[in-house]
Amino acid sequence: MRFKQKLPVTYLLFTFNGRLSKGAYWLASLFYWFTFYVLFNALWFGIGPKSTFIIYPLLFWAIMATSVKRLHDTGKSGYWLLVVLVPVIGPLWLIYHLGFRTGNYTSNKYGRVPGTAPDYHKNDEGKEIPHLKTEERIIDDVTKLNPVLVDKVIRPKSIQELCELVNSTKGAISIGGGRFSMGGHTASPHTTHIDMRGLNQVLAFSKEEKLIKVQAGIRWCDIQRYIDPYDLSVKIKQTYANFTVGGALSVNAHGRYMGSGPVVLSVRTIDVVLADGSLIHASLTENKEIFFGTIGGYNALGIIVQAELELTDNVAVKRVHQKMKVEDYKQYFFDHIRNNPKAVFHNGDIYPPQYKRVRAVTWEETDEKPTVKTRLMPLKESYPVERYFLWAFTERPLGKPYREFVIDPLLYRGKKIHWRNYEAGYDVAELEPKSRTNSTYVLLEYFVPVQRFEEFETAMAEIFIRHNVNVLNVSIRHAKADPGTYLAWAREEVFAFVVYYKQRTDAASKNKVAVWTRELADAVIAVNGTYYLPYQVHPTAEQFHKAYPNAYKLFELKAKLDPDYKFRNVLWDTYYQPILKETYA
Repeated sequence: MRFKQKLPVTYLLFTFNGRLSKGAYWLASLFYWFTFYVLFNALWFGIGPKSTFIIYPLLFWAIMATSVKRLHDTGKSGYWLLVVLVPVIGPLWLIYHLGFRTGNYTSNKYGRVPGTAPDYHKNDEGKEIPHLKTEERIIDDVTKLNPVLVDKVIRPKSIQELCELVNSTKGAISIGGGRFSMGGHTASPHTTHIDMRGLNQVLAFSKEEKLIKVQAGIRWCDIQRYIDPYDLSVKIKQTYANFTVGGALSVNAHGRYMGSGPVVLSVRTIDVVLADGSLIHASLTENKEIFFGTIGGYNALGIIVQAELELTDNVAVKRVHQKMKVEDYKQYFFDHIRNNPKAVFHNGDIYPPQYKRVRAVTWEETDEKPTVKTRLMPLKESYPVERYFLWAFTERPLGKPYREFVIDPLLYRGKKIHWRNYEAGYDVAELEPKSRTNSTYVLLEYFVPVQRFEEFETAMAEIFIRHNVNVLNVSIRHAKADPGTYLAWAREEVFAFVVYYKQRTDAASKNKVAVWTRELADAVIAVNGTYYLPYQVHPTAEQFHKAYPNAYKLFELKAKLDPDYKFRNVLWDTYYQPILKETYA
């Protein structure tokens, strides 16, 4: 832990390193002058006038420390304090720069922007078990609902090292990256867990062809930082930028992009390490079955180690929004969004607890000047306001109407124009509660053929209301059809219903979630849709195969390429292992 986190007031008032924002400078000034006033009077009346001299050095030091850090924020050295010696003009110049000038919007030689974090939120590298001197670690995902004990964790630094590791490992292997899936998909009990985040390099880049080749452990945010100076942007990714490329490809992720769909649509080639340690190159034209079985295959066939991805232009986008009844949304989408060439991002947020109203939000390409000062989204050290609202919307009486009728109207006031990379750079830290011990926030997702929107939405709302599910938001996305992955969730054009809800962590609450989750699985299967697999493994085997009828093709290929069931996780322990011996012996 850094010094300023251990003793924040001491760091603020008595050190000369770093930067101090304008607002923090004024608050610090009020604090030390008020403290000085109280101490001065206490010493004067309690001991005597001469005793007050002991606090003057402390006051002088605090003034100097905060003033130097304030100058640092504007890119100037602390020596500029000497300008106060210049009659009249010097003090006026100093007052302006200390109290009124805005600091640099980006990092300078004195440090990063005050209040910003050095990097995106990361999960741990495996939790050590107290008092045990073994290599065993607990691998969990962001929800903290799925702890899995693995034998050891290894983070290879090269593809050759990874190939040799896979070849030499006699037991089972599980694979993880950012570990933001929510159902144990990155681990299996007593496996050797491979942490892919050590393979995080850009291997090739072409601005002209709009292509980038990367190792699979790299995160989307790392790619954004690399390509943003070239006015390029990732073509398809999730809304949040914390995730690794390998993880996104393994779950065949998607985002809010219009005219897009699953991430496979932006992938040119992949390189995959198979169970025997061999390295295979795959694409739409080469080793096609491995390409379609690995992307969206949750590491069933092998480990994605490299990928070549298509890029697009980084453009300015303007927010347009409209609130409406849910039954009007589909027609609105087809009339105004689906064929709109300027639409870059789109989602519709359905408001609980009645699920009768939705706010459609579109970010359209524009020539107007962005209203943000930076091209990439700044990262905050903490998100106290966001954390409060997450709690308030899910715990306080009338919290959900409070969001719909008070907070959201305020948030959607005014004009917002962002860069595409900015709007695609959210940090999951803004969703992190203070603790996940007694309750946690979880995602679910359902994909529905566009013509059956109302049918599923009605069934979903009825299930949520009947089971009193504490839903925070249901976000509607749109996706084009998948080109042929074995576990395709978009077998045709679909709407995606992304459900963000809160649940307790006790056993009884987990069982209740399992009940209504299975009901939702039946509801989406009834409209010829499917549910998304990266979340809690509650659906039955029958539901799984109804939702993913081509799973047997993947299983047959896995039995051929991984006959000893080396690559494992909770998902395949649940749906593949039980039929392994009897079907693929």
